This record gives sequence, structure tokens and C-alpha cells, in this order.
Amino acid sequence: MLVNHLTVEPSILLRDFQIIMNQSTLQIRRSLHLGALVALGALLLTSLGCPRHTPPPDNALEMPEELRVAIDARIATIDDARFRNVVLEYFGDGDRMRVRQLILVQKPDHLRVQTRIPGSDEILNLLVSNGETFSMHQRDTNEYFRGAPTRENINRLLPVDLSSRDVVRVMLGGAPWDRFDEETSTPELEWDRERGLYRYSVQRVTGNDLFMFVRHTDFAVIEVRETSPEGDLVYAYTTEGWRDAGSIALPGYRRFVWPDRDLDFSLDVGDTQLNISLDAHLFELPPPPGSRIIELDD
Repeated sequence: MLVNHLTVEPSILLRDFQIIMNQSTLQIRRSLHLGALVALGALLLTSLGCPRHTPPPDNALEMPEELRVAIDARIATIDDARFRNVVLEYFGDGDRMRVRQLILVQKPDHLRVQTRIPGSDEILNLLVSNGETFSMHQRDTNEYFRGAPTRENINRLLPVDLSSRDVVRVMLGGAPWDRFDEETSTPELEWDRERGLYRYSVQRVTGNDLFMFVRHTDFAVIEVRETSPEGDLVYAYTTEGWRDAGSIALPGYRRFVWPDRDLDFSLDVGDTQLNISLDAHLFELPPPPGSRIIELDD
């Protein structure tokens, strides 16, 4: 019986083994790479298709009255504030305007707003309220307006659609309670899981819904929004750029949107000073000599 012995070089065996191993490794890498791509795709689809849901904290407040107390307690130690280097950018009626302002507020309802042209120290308008009277001097026409510190009068120079008390509260990161309290419906409080914020709401006699979104960590008012029964935006106050201003955090940027009046303007605050003991005379404005006095409440 004849047997043929086949002799194989060791180097050839080693080469073939390396080829097989390389091919296997390449296949494994391809499989891993494909698996990673599939996992990444699934993650992206999940993040895009499913909104983030934040459960309420363990110590979340449940009653509207509790949230109101917490919001007011947050600013209880602040008596007054000076907001310097404020840039007001205004969009409305097809116009755009940018001016500088100095805003002073003092609890409960004192307000002073000086408006200047950027790059100039000349005062264009001066609005003052001591809580009982409202005064405004328009320098270019030398007109002096006087009346009650109502929302309508405040809107003449600071179109925020808020009372003087609410302007003070909002500038300190608080709630515009006058706007909410004028409604007779019972307030409701719930946790907004998509935003991770409290949502305090009332229904207006007009049928509109008035919402306020509040942060849990320090009970700061982040946003106020009013919508029609059809879901259209009626009014919005939003904030950005929260930063420490001494004992509390305040927004560096505030935006007010009022679609019915084609109004959209923002306040970008450069510097904030708290509890500086503002003098009472800063919130008084007698008629300048020679000015034309216009009584707004007549």
C-alpha cells in the first residue's frame, strides 16, 4: 500500500492561521461597528421621538397657596434694587428701537425708569411712580403726564402690561400677583413633567388660560404665559441667563411678547444691585418748569 505523505511548511501554516484570524477579527469589528451604529440610531430616535419627563421631587408642593408663600418668601429680604446698563430692544408696529435704561424699584410699588439713547447721557423719558401717583416727562416734547399707577399708564414707557406692584415683583424674580388676582377662578397647581417646573394657572373671565412656571429649587418665576381657548399666544413673559445677584438669583434677560399690539421687547440687564436704600425723592417727579401738564385720568 502506497501512502503519500504531504509535508507542509510551518511558515505556510502560520500565514494561513494569521489570515483566518485577521478575517475573523475584521468580521468581529464590523459586527461591533454595526451594532454600535444601530444602538446610536436607536438612542437618537428615542431622544427625538420621546420628550424628556421629569418626575416631581419628593418634597414637591401640592397646594397653590403653598407655592405662593414660597415665591413671596424668596424675595422677602429684598427691599429695593438698581438695574444698571439695561438695554431695551423694542419691536412693534414694524419698527425696531434700542435704548438704554436705568431701572430702580422699591417695594411694594415704587418705580423709576430713565431712558437714554445708546452712546448718550441725555435722558429722553423719565417715568416715576411712588405707588399713589404716576408721572412721566417726555423731554423732546416737554410734556408731563400725570395719573394713577395703572397698567395702562405704565405701558406708556415700559410696555409690560403690568401694574407698578407687579413690575417690582417681576424685576425681583417674583410673581405678577395683581395680574393673577384680578381673576375670580380658583388657582390650580400641577407639576409639568416635560419642563420640570411647577405650573400655576387660573382661567380668565375671557376664557383665556393664564399660566406661571416656577422653579422648584428656589421658587423663581421662570415664565408667565396667557393663551386663548384656541391655544393662541396672548401674552408672554420669559427669562434667560439667571445669575447670582447677592442673596438671590435673577434673570439677566427678560422678554415680553404681546401679539395683539404687535409688541415684542426685551430687557438685557448689565448690572444689578440689591438693598441699596434708595432715597424716597427718587420716586417723585414734579412738573419741570414750562412743561405742558397732561392729566391721564381726566
